[in-house]
Amino acid sequence: MAERTLAVWNVSSLLVSTSCGIGFFLGTGELALQQGMAACLYAVATALGLVALALSAPRLQESGQSIWTYFGALYGPTVSQQVAAFSLIWMTGVLSAQIRGASAILALSGMPQTASIISVDCLVLTFSFLRISWLSGMFALCMCGCTAILVFALAETHNLILWLRAPAIFVESIRTRPVEHTGLVLLSVAALVLCGADYQQFPAMARTSTHARVGCLIAAVIVLGIGFLPAAAVIAGAVPWQLNHLSDQAQVVPTLLTRAIGSSSQVISLAVTCILIITALGSACSILRAMSDATATVSRGASIPLILHRVLPIFAATLVAIHRQSIINVMVTLNIVYLAAVVPLLVLTLLGYPIQDQSAKRSMFIGAVVSALCFMIEWTRAINMPEATPLILAWPCALVAALRSRSITQTRRSCLSARELRQRSQG
Repeated sequence: MAERTLAVWNVSSLLVSTSCGIGFFLGTGELALQQGMAACLYAVATALGLVALALSAPRLQESGQSIWTYFGALYGPTVSQQVAAFSLIWMTGVLSAQIRGASAILALSGMPQTASIISVDCLVLTFSFLRISWLSGMFALCMCGCTAILVFALAETHNLILWLRAPAIFVESIRTRPVEHTGLVLLSVAALVLCGADYQQFPAMARTSTHARVGCLIAAVIVLGIGFLPAAAVIAGAVPWQLNHLSDQAQVVPTLLTRAIGSSSQVISLAVTCILIITALGSACSILRAMSDATATVSRGASIPLILHRVLPIFAATLVAIHRQSIINVMVTLNIVYLAAVVPLLVLTLLGYPIQDQSAKRSMFIGAVVSALCFMIEWTRAINMPEATPLILAWPCALVAALRSRSITQTRRSCLSARELRQRSQG
């Protein structure tokens, strides 16, 4: 981990940048066309996760360890590599959301899709090498710019009151959604904020434990406030600006902003595009830094150039981004694979159950395999399963694998102890 140099506002701005990237804005806007204010569920879950992160922030600041380093100290380097590998899976989904969102903005301005994706990839790679404390102020400024433009869009439609009423509308809207889906998103997203290395890295880099905790709490308040804004703006502007007829619904928020400010001023349009792109880069760079650390852990012992620790994650995220699936759904799906593998072992560790290294590896492997099989079955449409099935099946299987191995180990030790007693009595 880097030196502890981040102040409260650095921690909070970087956490907000990670939480409210372009994938967040565009993904929420995309879902708002279909679900109304219920699309803000991801934002609410993220805010709850940041509150939970504040509770563990002092420990993170004191240890300065990523989650795979923590597991590696307990269970050895192989388990550390496995956790880092599973972390790469879900972070790939988040990075792909930023790449897709930024490329959609450039495509909207007339750039060909292939050129826009390549340009975004190069910008993400370049920005990720800059000092993180320098970037936090710029990302915070651009986030404020995005918020201001969305507020302006609401003002143009005379619907600013809709933003203030959004929490109450959200509660009413979420009641019409399946309880299973709501619970799954709340659990998976909040748990990822708490256990995710891209979020943990900033409290770990705070100057003091107080800076870490307060920064997390400030970020939670900001994310909750901003979280209702994209959906409110899309709902208010859907009819007057004909947002329901876009070929790519991921472009709904940039289209909304462009039509809100009008096309008369090319300078203003260019400024809006730059603000959106830099916002996307802020979130993408935060994630890529964590992915680079994870890639280095996974490839420990292999002679891989350092630049590939950043290039390979960008390449993998780009492959996911070009499939043009729902932005938030992709992030939640890949989150579940990680949670299925890591959460059972984390729970046993925090509860103080001693687990052998082999048991830890087996538990994570079984959890990941069961969840992946469930997704493959659902993808092939062989069986129509509830959304929560991967976790419902994976967590018990992973726990049984860990505890069964522990009981076998204890039985063997008991047998050896009994044998030693018999030998001593005979002797």
